[in-house]
Amino acid sequence: MRLGHHGAPHVLPTGHGDLDRFERLVSMKKPFTFVRFSDGEIEVLRNRKLVIAGGVTEFRGKRFSNKFPEFDQKRFDPSRGQDVRRDLLASAIFCESAYIKGVPTRHNNALRDREFMLRLNGGFTPQMTFSDLFLNSNFLRARSEFFPFLVSSFAELLVVGNWRCELMGYLEKGRLVQIPDDFFSSYQQTLDSALGMLQDAPRSALILSSASSLSNVLGHRLRITRPDLTFLDIGTVLNDLMGLPLGTRAYHKQINCLTLRERFAAWRYRQHREYKLQW
Repeated sequence: MRLGHHGAPHVLPTGHGDLDRFERLVSMKKPFTFVRFSDGEIEVLRNRKLVIAGGVTEFRGKRFSNKFPEFDQKRFDPSRGQDVRRDLLASAIFCESAYIKGVPTRHNNALRDREFMLRLNGGFTPQMTFSDLFLNSNFLRARSEFFPFLVSSFAELLVVGNWRCELMGYLEKGRLVQIPDDFFSSYQQTLDSALGMLQDAPRSALILSSASSLSNVLGHRLRITRPDLTFLDIGTVLNDLMGLPLGTRAYHKQINCLTLRERFAAWRYRQHREYKLQW
């Protein structure tokens, strides 16, 4: 238990419990918004330089190589990116009963980031859950059960994603709202363009957004102007159904395990301390 805003006890989130909660909201046709604040968003909120580009990551004062694809590139420079930070902060502190925020938590060694988000929000609220809610130990259920159920429950679907995306499978019925690589460098133009299309979404439509920190801003703005929409920040959980590589994150190892080596890699991942969601 943890005390909330007014000293009342709240039951702490569990991965399966919050997927159940989302499914109930969908079944009851109650629109809601889910936005995810991962380590990159926390760095921007803390006003610290962040670079993921050209095979190099600059993060928390350290520089190291990476193998992220071009569509994962981003650059935040505190001297020039205050418009992004301002809007991200507005998203982080906005409170409303149907506006649910995912925050970094214990399983990925992010207690400082978790407490930072709790302080921004005046303490724990029932509108907080894991930023990794669709990932790690929830990844297989999210892909095999939750998202097929979610998409089939809506007549209209819009998907926000990189310009390379090609919607496939049960996402094929959706309309793509394209986002460029490294939207930070063209933030206001990209935001205005995406918002313009999403504001005109059919009534009670579903929006799935895989657009880095832009998802946080879009979710916040649309919760205010179009509360009839259901908006979920999905990260990379459905990359393959968007025509993007499904092998850029550790949790991707859990599916398409055809060889003994791949099955062993999936088994090893499930033994890792970050696998099970922990608040």
